[in-house]
Amino acid sequence: MQACFAALLVSVLASGFLLSSYLKGQASGAPANQSARRPDFTLNDLKNAPHHVGEWDGKVLVVNFWATWCPPCRKEIPQFIALQQKFGTRGIQFLGIAIDDAQAVGEFVQSLQFNYPILVGDQDAIDVAKTYGNLIGALSYTVVVDRKGTIVLTHQGELSGHQLEQVILRLI
Repeated sequence: MQACFAALLVSVLASGFLLSSYLKGQASGAPANQSARRPDFTLNDLKNAPHHVGEWDGKVLVVNFWATWCPPCRKEIPQFIALQQKFGTRGIQFLGIAIDDAQAVGEFVQSLQFNYPILVGDQDAIDVAKTYGNLIGALSYTVVVDRKGTIVLTHQGELSGHQLEQVILRLI
């Protein structure tokens, strides 16, 4: 009986360690696929006009997946607006991808006076997030792509303006 309990305990601890290691790696800001080319996608904006990610080729692209109902998203967006203002003329382009209801997104965008493009989607936006490494559907989820189109950072959860500024400064 004790041997069975010991084997079960070892199995549970090993599983916990593996899960913990996986989650730490996902939250560390390490790219989902180091040096991977950013995947192509097309999503609609709030006026239902389609936009292809290639529109922002040649810029450092900060892609943020978010929702109006997500507290960490709501907290980091004002910092992203400030960083777009600060570094936009130096080749930084933020791109918000809202996984949310278009009407709610439109109202939220108007209230905060976003200074960067917002694309909207449901399952199609979730699918784009997955191609960018967000396999567990975390929000907020931010990806930084360099001027050559290479993913240099992925980050699940809230990302502070200071953390993101340090990444941006290395790329401009």
